[in-house]
Amino acid sequence: MDVPENIKYLSLKWKKGSLTESEKIELRNWYDAPLPEFLELEGTDEQRLKALLFKRISKELGNEEKKTVRQLPVWLRTAAAIILFFGMSFLAYQYFNRAAAPAVNQQIVNTEGVRRIILPDSSVVWLKGKSKFTYPATFGKNNREVSLTGEALFEIRHDARWPFVVRSGSYLTTVLGTSFNLKTGTADRDFDIAVLTGKVGVIRKVSGQDSKVVFVSANQTFKAELGKVESIDSRAKKENFQSITAGTQYDMAFEKTPFEEIMHRFEQKFDVHFEGYTGEYKSCKITADLTNQSLEQSLRLLCGSINATYKIHDNKIQLTGGGCFDE
Repeated sequence: MDVPENIKYLSLKWKKGSLTESEKIELRNWYDAPLPEFLELEGTDEQRLKALLFKRISKELGNEEKKTVRQLPVWLRTAAAIILFFGMSFLAYQYFNRAAAPAVNQQIVNTEGVRRIILPDSSVVWLKGKSKFTYPATFGKNNREVSLTGEALFEIRHDARWPFVVRSGSYLTTVLGTSFNLKTGTADRDFDIAVLTGKVGVIRKVSGQDSKVVFVSANQTFKAELGKVESIDSRAKKENFQSITAGTQYDMAFEKTPFEEIMHRFEQKFDVHFEGYTGEYKSCKITADLTNQSLEQSLRLLCGSINATYKIHDNKIQLTGGGCFDE
C-alpha cells in the first residue's frame, strides 16, 4: 500500500501545525478511506516512512495520554492508530529478518490444565495444556517479545512505546495492549487467533514472498486454514468467550459482589496478598467490570469505589481508609 506524495507532504505540515482548512479536509479524507484487511510489505522507501511515522505517532499518542485540555480530533486519532499499525508492520518485518534474540531466560512447558504466568511488564498469560511458552526474565528497552507453541490467553498491558510481539512458527502477532486467545501448532496452517479486546496485527513470513499483514479486531477471529478474518456471531459470542476463558481468572466483572470475594480473586489472578486486613470492608458490595485491567488500574478503580487508598510492596497490598455502610 503506497502512501501518496501529497499525503506525505501534508503529514509533515500537520506535524508543524501549518495545515490550512482545505488541507485538513484532504488529509482527513485520505485517512477515512477504508483500510484493507490484508496489506503487503514491500519497498524500502515505504518501510522507512512507516518506521518514521511509527516513532512520531507513538510519541504523539504517549503525550496525549498525559494531556487533559487539548486532544486530537477523533479522525486524527483514528489516523494515528492506522499509521501506528503500519509502523508495527515494519517492525514485524525487521523481527522476521533478524536472528532471534539469544538471551532467553524462561521456558514454561504446561502439560495439562491452565497455568498463570505474569510477565516482566505485568501482562498476564494463561498457558493452556500441552503448550510451551518462552519469555525473557526482563524485557529489552525496545521490545516485548515472547514465543508460543500451543495455546494461551493473553492479557497484555498497554504500552504505546513498545509493541508486544508473539512468535509462533512462521507467524508474528503484534499488539500494543489488548486481550486475545492464540492457538498455534507446528504446521503453517496451525494458527487460530480470537481477539477479545483491542486490535492485533498478524504477519506470516514466507521465504521468497512479500509479508502480508492481517488486522483482527475485537470479536473477530482469524484462522490460517480459512485465510480470512471473520466476525464472531453474536449468538455464539457468550459460548466462545466461556470456552476461551475457561480455567482462567480473565473475567473480572462483578455485580454486587462482596469486597472480600473480590480481594480473593485479585490474589488468585495477580499473585498478590492483602496484608493487615481485618475485615474493615466486609459490608462492601461492589459492581464493576475490571476485566483486562492491570493490577494498578484495578486497584485504583476498586479503592475509588470505597474511598480507600492502597500501597503495593513486594506483591503485598495494604488498604487504608474508606469503608461502607451495611445495607
